Amino acid sequence: MSRRHNQQRRTWVIPASIAIAMLLSVVSYPDWMRYAVPHWVSLVIFYWCIAAPDRMNVGSAWIAGLILDLLLHTLFGVHAITAALVAIAAVTSHQRLRMYHIWQQCLVVFVIACIEVTFVGWIFYLTNDAALRLVYWQAALTTALLWPVVYTTLRIVRQRSGISRIR
Repeated sequence: MSRRHNQQRRTWVIPASIAIAMLLSVVSYPDWMRYAVPHWVSLVIFYWCIAAPDRMNVGSAWIAGLILDLLLHTLFGVHAITAALVAIAAVTSHQRLRMYHIWQQCLVVFVIACIEVTFVGWIFYLTNDAALRLVYWQAALTTALLWPVVYTTLRIVRQRSGISRIR
């Protein structure tokens, strides 16, 4: 019974962390922070794709992105594509990324967040005629700066829940 209970607890760790990231994405932030809101879901997807690529993959990221599109009332599929791109980048190079120091990983997260901002800005430009302004890049910077906090927190959660890395 104890082993079964631990396995059930482990299966909900990743979806629960993504759900918390989605809640953080839809929370109302003050006006001064409107453009600096980090990409919480991308950070969590990136972590789980590196730490447990057998449990978090491109399909899971795609579904999380679709749910985020529904929650944010954005064009359906925009965040799904960016979440899938984050997952592809992380899963294809997870062994190399694990060996990087956390600040090197911050740089990788920054580049991925910049690609995300560019893609979403381009889509919004095409659909709403909204120009990509310089302030939108603040989100990429805060996303990268929060990587050590998210990494450390999720690592503790992963270790306590017993989710192991793939071999």
